Amino acid sequence: MSIFGSMTTAVLGLNAQSKALGHISDNIANASTIGYKRVDSAFETMVLQSSQRLHAPGGVTAQPVFMNNIQGSLTQVQSPTNIAIQGQGFFSVSKLSTQSTSGTVQTQTGTVSASASYYTRAGDFELDKNRYLVNSAGYALNGWVTDPVTGQLKKDQVAPIQVSSLIDKPTSTTGIDLSANLPATPTKGEKVPDSSIQIFDTQGNPRTVNFKWRQQAGSDWRMVIDAPGSNSKPVDGSFAGYPATATFGQNIAGVTAIAQANAVVISGQNTNGQDNLRVGETYTVTVDGTNYSLKITSDNISSIRTYSGLAGALANQINSASPAASVLATVTNNVIHVSARNAGTPFKISQSVTGAAPTSNTITGPTTTAATSTAGQIDRYSFPQSQIDVGDVYQIRVQVGGAATSTVLKVTVTAQTYSTYANVTGVVQEMANRINAAGLGVTASATGGVLSVQNSTAAGTITATSSGVVNSSAAANTMTGVFSTANVAGVRQTRTVTLTGTPGDVGTLYSLSVNGTPVTYSTTGDELSMEDITAALANKINSNTSLPVTATAQGGVISVTAKTATDPAFTQTMTGTGTVTLAGATVTDIGDTYTVTSGGVPYSLTITAANHATYGTPAAVMANLAAQINAVTPAAATVSGNQLTWAGATGAVTNTTAQQFTLDQTCVAGQTPAHIGLTFGKTPETVGTLTNISTALVGTGTAVSAATQAAGAAANVTFTVDYGFGPQQVTLNMGKYQKPGGLTQYAGEQINVTQLVQNGAPRGQFKDVVFGDNGNVLVNYDNGRSKVIAKVPIITFNNPNALHRESGGVFLESEDAGKPNFNDPETNGAGAVIANSTEGSNVDIADEFTKLIVTQRSYSANTKIVTTSDEMLQEVLGLKR
Repeated sequence: MSIFGSMTTAVLGLNAQSKALGHISDNIANASTIGYKRVDSAFETMVLQSSQRLHAPGGVTAQPVFMNNIQGSLTQVQSPTNIAIQGQGFFSVSKLSTQSTSGTVQTQTGTVSASASYYTRAGDFELDKNRYLVNSAGYALNGWVTDPVTGQLKKDQVAPIQVSSLIDKPTSTTGIDLSANLPATPTKGEKVPDSSIQIFDTQGNPRTVNFKWRQQAGSDWRMVIDAPGSNSKPVDGSFAGYPATATFGQNIAGVTAIAQANAVVISGQNTNGQDNLRVGETYTVTVDGTNYSLKITSDNISSIRTYSGLAGALANQINSASPAASVLATVTNNVIHVSARNAGTPFKISQSVTGAAPTSNTITGPTTTAATSTAGQIDRYSFPQSQIDVGDVYQIRVQVGGAATSTVLKVTVTAQTYSTYANVTGVVQEMANRINAAGLGVTASATGGVLSVQNSTAAGTITATSSGVVNSSAAANTMTGVFSTANVAGVRQTRTVTLTGTPGDVGTLYSLSVNGTPVTYSTTGDELSMEDITAALANKINSNTSLPVTATAQGGVISVTAKTATDPAFTQTMTGTGTVTLAGATVTDIGDTYTVTSGGVPYSLTITAANHATYGTPAAVMANLAAQINAVTPAAATVSGNQLTWAGATGAVTNTTAQQFTLDQTCVAGQTPAHIGLTFGKTPETVGTLTNISTALVGTGTAVSAATQAAGAAANVTFTVDYGFGPQQVTLNMGKYQKPGGLTQYAGEQINVTQLVQNGAPRGQFKDVVFGDNGNVLVNYDNGRSKVIAKVPIITFNNPNALHRESGGVFLESEDAGKPNFNDPETNGAGAVIANSTEGSNVDIADEFTKLIVTQRSYSANTKIVTTSDEMLQEVLGLKR
């Protein structure tokens, strides 16, 4: 080869490395371009002549090698309209300005209608102003569009995807799925809450459907479907109600309460006309553990004075107690009558006397001092005991010398004077005062317990004196309890009434007539049990305060009880003239009036609740009437048992009308509201599962249950509603018969709804567009629904590296690449569509820099060949010199 040939070879080498450098620079420049595929360089030698004897170098040329089949890295992004391909294939795109709906694309599987078709891996699509999905290079994404009528993909045509469905047509509800557990034992007295769901009519208007629940008995339930606003009702009307009865039970007769009455008698001696009250004694009456006591002192004895006064003081103390005592006290002479404030309430009573023993008082003396010429005789008497008692009588006999008779002077200790005397000193002083006032010619003086009596005349004598004390009785004072009237607790008349019927019926009438006054309750249908009905009727009775009874309810039984404990009215008579006999029952009635008349003057006694304890017998009544007569005309009337004798007397009785109450009843069946019957299984195999649905009692409603109710069959109820836009049929799915799931009845106290959904939707407005991983293009609406408007095909080629490149990261079909094949994602070797992602460039920067160094060195080496050839030519030219 000539020197010129080597220079030509070097130039070809420079050209080839220049091309390789261009490829490298393009790769590095597009290292961040979405969907960019790198270009590698392939060097090919050029041989002019080559044999065993001769080789003539022809140089080298550089050809581009396209890496279109190499995957770039995927990056997750926030945009829902960005997609990437993981695996082989391309997106079909077109320029909107050049698209033609009449163009076709010949594929390996046939002909597809399309506009000017390009292919790309750049999937950074966004909606443009016309709502086409366009990538950053301005190319619109092509896809299989959904037929707006059939909803099927039109795979015979590929067109730019445009979001034109901005409004989602409303869908009327046709099905409701209900899964819930009805409680086997609902909370007593609490209504099982209604279940509600919103459905949609044919215009997309929201409507409400309510499900109302009632447990009839055990495993039987009523369900009412209520559709407010609908012209046709799923359940409507009523049927003749179930029988209702009221049965009278036990009748406990009333008994009038009688107040307990006791008497406390204060007893003691009376000496010298004085009741022997002693200072220091304490008199106590104890009622139900509370003591009412009075201690005799020198300060109060003058106001008490007698046993009767003592009885009155104790009675006043009982009656004025605070808090009030359970009894009332009255006094007759020395007797305290204690009676219960409330008839039928017993009390316990006791009494006691404690205190000082009586004193045996004496007088000693006289001790005489003889008369002198200047003073008369003096006799001194000593009173040795200081304590004095009511009833003590102190006396001194005085006879002055020369007098024919003696004079006895006495001092009696009384209750009135006790506080004045206080002790024996006061008695001695009183005796001295009385001697001096007697004009006996003597002068008396008192010093402590010593009485001095002196003749008032000088040398005068006292010829006869004596002294003594008559002491009050030494017998102890006592308080004795006397039982008068026993307590009778009293019983209020009570009758029981048992109501029967079926809760849930409307207008069932239960009426009880009390003494002819009717009290009525009509059921509303909201009652959960017979307990609710009996409680309502009892409240009606109690609200009528004019009735003589009250009522309580327990279970299905009402107890009617009289407000007062009253016997049946007893008939009493008073017969006879002069001697009047009160005959009849041995017990008087509250409200009776007894009258005895003589000479036109009547005396009457009316029995009240307050005095019935005292006058509860005929004998007590006659004793009272006699006391009234004798208080006006002493000793005019006498009593013997239940007979009163009074001159010319006649008697009359006004008997009370008090009587036991009477009851009558009336019951009228009401109406059973239309409903759907639900029955749950009881056998081990079916317990808690739905075994039967009955629509026999839906009335004029439209609800219909499934004809087949065998195990495993669908437990459905179909009903029709009409909101003014025509009939709309809805199927309520409650699971399967005899299978768990759906509607069940297991243990619990509250309803537990686990699923209540429907398939309708209102009108929707466009919200956004997103891609599914399967290549579907979804439009989301603000009603929560989504619609598939297109699907993105993945286009594959037999030789993707042979595609022609265009600006904007797109490729064009070439003969060497083969025909495009439109595939569903992940079929026939096509890659998968990855939403919310973009594919980056497949350029490896490190590898490109390595190739850049190699290219640079190769280029420099080729320049050396040119330089060397030039030097050799210089040597040749130098040969002529």
